[in-house]
Amino acid sequence: MIKKLESGKYKIRVSVFDPKKGYAVNRERTVSGNLAQAKEKEVELRSQLKHSCSFKGFGSVSTFSEAIELYRERLRKKGNLSVHHSRRFDLVQKELGHLALNAVPDHFKQYLLYLERTPPEGRAVRGPASLNRRIEIVRAVFNHLVRMEILDKNPISENRFPKLKEKPRDRYLNQDEQLRLLNAIHEHRPYIEPIVRYMLRIPCRISELTEAKRDQYNSFNGTIYIPDSKAGIPIYKPVLEMKPYFDSVPAECPYLFYWIDDKKNYRKFNNIRKPFQFCVKKAGLNNLRVHDLRHIAATELYESGIPEREIMDVAGWKTPMLSTYRHKDSLSTAQKLNRRCNDKSTINLRKAKVLEGI
Repeated sequence: MIKKLESGKYKIRVSVFDPKKGYAVNRERTVSGNLAQAKEKEVELRSQLKHSCSFKGFGSVSTFSEAIELYRERLRKKGNLSVHHSRRFDLVQKELGHLALNAVPDHFKQYLLYLERTPPEGRAVRGPASLNRRIEIVRAVFNHLVRMEILDKNPISENRFPKLKEKPRDRYLNQDEQLRLLNAIHEHRPYIEPIVRYMLRIPCRISELTEAKRDQYNSFNGTIYIPDSKAGIPIYKPVLEMKPYFDSVPAECPYLFYWIDDKKNYRKFNNIRKPFQFCVKKAGLNNLRVHDLRHIAATELYESGIPEREIMDVAGWKTPMLSTYRHKDSLSTAQKLNRRCNDKSTINLRKAKVLEGI
């Protein structure tokens, strides 16, 4: 910024982001001369400030891994780096972090094609949502480099890397299928039964529960406090009929959901996908993922008459998401209102019969 103070005198102010400090550093100078000379001084002052901040363009960030760490640090200092997001960064860093910064754009296109065509071991082909998450992360990292003035523009543009159209999954289990699944778990992998039972009742992300500590449970209020949700908002989840389970968690166990190793140590779950899929096959079910339990629980709450605002609170949604998470063949709003009206009429009829008998 150049501001004219008086004839032949200008005030120069430059600002440069310092990656080590995590914020912008400012410098001001008052110079004499004409406007052209003031502009030359501005360029010189900016160059000096960049050098003092260890800023050397591409030289200061040579690999994509270093770029990811810079962006992580920014999110961490703003308090926006959740466990969920950190794991996604870990995945992208493992797959692309070794690349030189200027090699990422061309390699990224080939990388997305490979992911789209090559399914992970023992799993179905990755869907658009999985690819979009990677695009979002890589684009955000490069946006940060532009913000820090390391790059002039973001090479991961929306024109070159458009987001793929996502089709929400719509997997539901009726009561018989839920019972078959729970029976298979009880017989073959009983240590995941509590966490699966809870996810069938309350919409949860698996990471919210695998990271949950015993002190997040409030026995008096019957709630589990989730401080670090994907949406960045705290959540209080009810325990419902599973209160006896939570009350029975051993005092020496630090986790709400746990398994016991061969040495009788309490361990937290890193992932329940493999034992869950084993039990899905034993139950004779197909195309069912752990995250589908979140959709099923949201549908169950909706059909039981819980208002969407309350479902949003326990699920951790900032905006209404039932149009995405509710099973499409579940009861419509009109059907719910009719059922609620019929239930009320039945109650009134019972009250009338009781009064007649008095």
